[in-house]
Amino acid sequence: MADKTIPDFVFPPGGEKPDMSRDDLAAVAEAVAALSPEDRTLLAAVQASPFRLTAAEQFLEFPDNIDFFVLEPQVKQMEDLGWRYLEQHLDLELTPELRAAIDPVPFGRQAMEEDRGCFTQYGYLSLSGDEWQHEQAAEHGRREAEKKPSIRERLEQSKKECAGKDRAQPVKDKSAPEL
Repeated sequence: MADKTIPDFVFPPGGEKPDMSRDDLAAVAEAVAALSPEDRTLLAAVQASPFRLTAAEQFLEFPDNIDFFVLEPQVKQMEDLGWRYLEQHLDLELTPELRAAIDPVPFGRQAMEEDRGCFTQYGYLSLSGDEWQHEQAAEHGRREAEKKPSIRERLEQSKKECAGKDRAQPVKDKSAPEL
């Protein structure tokens, strides 16, 4: 195990050794520990697949990218995947006679090709099609938000400026006629 606080599924024994500093490993351990049991199972499936995470940044971004992956724990073999594919694409209910006449494996292969998915010991894993959200982009957005004052702040500032201008100008007596 890479670190006693990081589960074996993150860096499986015999796998590639992560090129991470102690600080990175500590941050990864903290991020993994904060995951819910379901998200830990998803991470374990990701780590058992060709989609495995390898950089500390990916592990730190994983909680914000849970929807990037789809794990179907009930789909364990090609037949299951084929039946799922058929159920999604057919508008009719299959009678037992029709089910007996259909070989679901080719449909499973088709689904796997379309999904770019794979089987893991946790079920069938595929990509959702969502875009991976990078921490750097989120950090950039936070910095931009810090630079720009909110509308409310701008309105308050405008009120203060207007109030300051009104005080600087002499008040005219409305009862006296203008000359």
